[in-house]
Amino acid sequence: MRLLARLRRDDRGISLAELIVAMSVSILVLAMAGAFFVSVSRASSTTTGVDGNTRVASTAMLEVQRMLRVASNNPVASGVDTQFAFQYASATSVRFFAYVNLNSTAEVQPVEVQFTLDPTRRTIVETKWNGTATDAARTFFDFPRATTPTLPNTPTSRLTLASSVVPGTLFSYADAGGTPLVPGAAGLTALQLQAVRSVTVSLTVGEPDLSSRAAADNVTLTSTVGMPNLRI
Repeated sequence: MRLLARLRRDDRGISLAELIVAMSVSILVLAMAGAFFVSVSRASSTTTGVDGNTRVASTAMLEVQRMLRVASNNPVASGVDTQFAFQYASATSVRFFAYVNLNSTAEVQPVEVQFTLDPTRRTIVETKWNGTATDAARTFFDFPRATTPTLPNTPTSRLTLASSVVPGTLFSYADAGGTPLVPGAAGLTALQLQAVRSVTVSLTVGEPDLSSRAAADNVTLTSTVGMPNLRI
């Protein structure tokens, strides 16, 4: 009888205090698990955003560097009217002559190329014009020329290099001594254009609103490109 009485007393279940403790522990474990999940999700999102912005910025930067390194004056048959490499240069756009191998089976050919940052569309566009040979030996080439930010001539090609670009100063210029050449409202002057020997490219891809959480994923690449063909 005593054994049965003890068993009946032990069958009363858990107390209110025990239930509260169990619920508190469960809530704590769930809160920790939730916080861990949110942290992992944010880290994964940040990694994905940074990786995507890095790819976009790197692709654009490599192409800009490639073309700037081969910037060259465009010689003319008379030899007295050399067309200087840079035709237009501002904080957001640059146009110049370059000698590149556009086809692995062909000789190096000159092109006129322009890189432009569109602050409204937040894109960087590469525009090219092929030269027209002025002699049978294809030694000299003629190109559209203007001191304006754009050319009316139909381009040979136009390519969007990057999107989601944060508007700002994309190009900075310096002479052979490293002295900055600061563009005015109409870009660099004719004398300044002749003096350009290096271009610093600063490209940011991501969210333009720096107060936004997405701005943490922004990627900025900066490179100073020298032009050996213009050394004197």
